[in-house]
Amino acid sequence: MDTATVSPSFAGDRSEIGGYAVVRTLAPQQSWLADAPGGRRVVLKVLDDDCLWQGQLHPNIKDRLGRVRELAHVGVANLYGVERDEGLTYLVWEYVEGKTLDEYAASPACGQRDLLVVARELVLDVEMLHARGIVHGTIKGSNAIVGPTGRVVITHVSPLLYSEPGEDVAAVLALLGELVERRGEQDSPLGRLLAEAGEEETTLRRLAARMGALLDARESEPALADEDVTEGRRVRRRALIGAVSAAVLGVALFVGLRQYANAQTPQRPVPPQASPAALQPPTQGESPSAAAAAPAGWSTSRRVVR
Repeated sequence: MDTATVSPSFAGDRSEIGGYAVVRTLAPQQSWLADAPGGRRVVLKVLDDDCLWQGQLHPNIKDRLGRVRELAHVGVANLYGVERDEGLTYLVWEYVEGKTLDEYAASPACGQRDLLVVARELVLDVEMLHARGIVHGTIKGSNAIVGPTGRVVITHVSPLLYSEPGEDVAAVLALLGELVERRGEQDSPLGRLLAEAGEEETTLRRLAARMGALLDARESEPALADEDVTEGRRVRRRALIGAVSAAVLGVALFVGLRQYANAQTPQRPVPPQASPAALQPPTQGESPSAAAAAPAGWSTSRRVVR
């Protein structure tokens, strides 16, 4: 970016830092959104004086920042390095496109289920840091970015030597509780879960598991089902069920009536079958009537006496 295009509002603030062209001031004299010479957008953040020792990075701070740079996880913004310019020491962070968690939670498009999803991702990201032996130290709504796809990325891991994971746990619970209260959703599934969670017995892994269980049970949770299933989908589903039921009932009724009609229709009598003897032609001298009147097995022939 050409420094000549920087807004005049930066008068009194810096428009260029160490070859980075400032795009926007995020915090006066503390952090800036800037473009690197190659076009990559970054965030520059001043390093606290407490992190320096005799003009150099404190060895412990240097070790901590080295471990942060080694994080290969999409849930944490990359730390590109530490640089200096005219006595100013600053961190160069990856710029993450999206809304801060504060902005996302205040958006009308963010429903109860949406907030529960991003809250769980935030918890899992912080848990990942703890698994690597790193405590974030500055968990807040402006340090969690929700991307266009809903993915949460935490930024600006503190360079200070935080070592107690419980500090992050308390900060996560406080942040989520504040968002729920700000939205007036204390009785939502997330609000009830946070109300039941006690800091002294809560771990992020357990909290993420309970959030996952709520998401898995969203169909049976009224507060979430109202958002997951629109009224139109419910109407179409009921219409389809009604049509299928009517078709099945119609087939069953037709079969039943057919069977009833067959049972009520009288059967035509079947004529008795004639015996084989009756089908034989009468012998000579025997009248047909006599042959028909003779009992079965009797011969009606007569011997002629001379």
